Amino acid sequence: MLKKTMLASLISLMAASVLPLQAGAAGNTVQVRITEFPVKVNGQIINNTQKEYPFLIYKDITYLPLNWDLLRELELSSEWSDTEGLKIYRTCCANDYGDIPALEKPPLTQAGTANNAIQRSYNAVPSSYPIEIRGMPVDNTAQTYPFLQFRDVTYMPLTWDLAHLKLMMDLQWSPEEGLSLWGGEDRVMQQIVYDDEESLYISTTGTNKEKTMLKVSKSLSAAPEWLETGEEQAIREKAEQSGDTNRVEGKEAVIEKDGNTLRYNNMTLSELRDEEKNELGGTTLRIEGTLYDIDDRRKLLAVYTYYPIAVIGPPPHSRYQLFSIVDGKLKAVTEYPYLPELVLKNADGTVWIARDRQPFRNLYYLNSGLLALMDTDGSIRLANELWDEQDVSPVGIRKLTGNPVDSKGSLIVRLYGKPRKVAEGGAVDPSSGRFPLTVEYGDPEKDGLYEVDTSLQLKKLSGAPDPMDDIAFYRDRSGNVFSINRYSNTLTNWTKHESRTWTDKELLKQR
Repeated sequence: MLKKTMLASLISLMAASVLPLQAGAAGNTVQVRITEFPVKVNGQIINNTQKEYPFLIYKDITYLPLNWDLLRELELSSEWSDTEGLKIYRTCCANDYGDIPALEKPPLTQAGTANNAIQRSYNAVPSSYPIEIRGMPVDNTAQTYPFLQFRDVTYMPLTWDLAHLKLMMDLQWSPEEGLSLWGGEDRVMQQIVYDDEESLYISTTGTNKEKTMLKVSKSLSAAPEWLETGEEQAIREKAEQSGDTNRVEGKEAVIEKDGNTLRYNNMTLSELRDEEKNELGGTTLRIEGTLYDIDDRRKLLAVYTYYPIAVIGPPPHSRYQLFSIVDGKLKAVTEYPYLPELVLKNADGTVWIARDRQPFRNLYYLNSGLLALMDTDGSIRLANELWDEQDVSPVGIRKLTGNPVDSKGSLIVRLYGKPRKVAEGGAVDPSSGRFPLTVEYGDPEKDGLYEVDTSLQLKKLSGAPDPMDDIAFYRDRSGNVFSINRYSNTLTNWTKHESRTWTDKELLKQR
């Protein structure tokens, strides 16, 4: 799988090299061509030379015919009326399965009697009726890549925004296999839970629950194998036991409230804010402490204050405060207002203090993905500030996602290329005072996976998936980073720039 920017660039370059296409100027008519490169839909090759409704190219963008066969294969729903026009949406994704069970789904109809010429141009016209995609109206007259009408069928441009973000399809490109479009596939592969020298072990979903784990070669060259119940249980036990030996587990710490002052072991932590001094909704302020005992000189203390009121998102007026305690002296870590998910001591005595982004509905809170490093003298440096990164997502810090660091203490992180400073006037969530992320993208050159050592030096390894996909990464014992796509059964090795996709049918048939 390639990032949206890489994919668009590759398709554009490829199309320009073999299909020198210009828009027509005769009235409202535009000139389109039949795709010359291979096109697959859910692994099935499309016979574009004979199909009445072939895939098209316009302005170097591939266009998908929204005819009945392809809508059914991609499990897209459509509605048409003379007054409201065309509506396209997806209804299959409340769970990991599609509308039609994979093993009951008929193959895509490929019969065709057309004689489409690859080297010639054809006429198409921009669609003039109302169009709505996943509840959002499309102003077709303002689009760089408008919806088109060809042979009385509507054609949709396969832009990243429409195909991937709105209609939840995967787009993949390779010089050898051309363009592959995936949609409506059962998400069989779910999460990588363990690995050995040769294989990854992946928990699965599906209608048949008798077998729920796949063994997949790290080389991606062999067909995945289903594990029997006993084998699966043994792998899960190994995964549970493969925790980080140097991880510092937090333990409960008693925080005292002395009037409006918070104290720990007679050390003054902070004063309560005005909004924390009274009752709220019939509740009083809760105070929780978590202590990370690193060694005989260094400790971390996280303090969480909140009102226990059930709301969507963080409780009202909630906040975390982080403090270091070095040789008995307390200091506030003001740039780290969250509970760490990982506190890990390295062989050189440094300590990683990390957490991934905090979700907010379908978005994330700004500045909630944090990485800091405590030096041997107890001083703490915030990587986000050093790199000018709004959020940093360390790979593998959560349970069942492999060892996050190597023997030298190096960590792999995801950077998003968004500056740390929040623009003034940004939307603030009223329950927490925090800034939710927007859907805007950062610098595509900086967005990617990096290796960082204990001197906080970065080395870029590869690009990364779309930030909105919320894809979990797994770092194996050799340091390779793997992920599973959100909308297809695609396994990617980001370190070696390799990927392999299996259809839901071929995976489930082997059970």
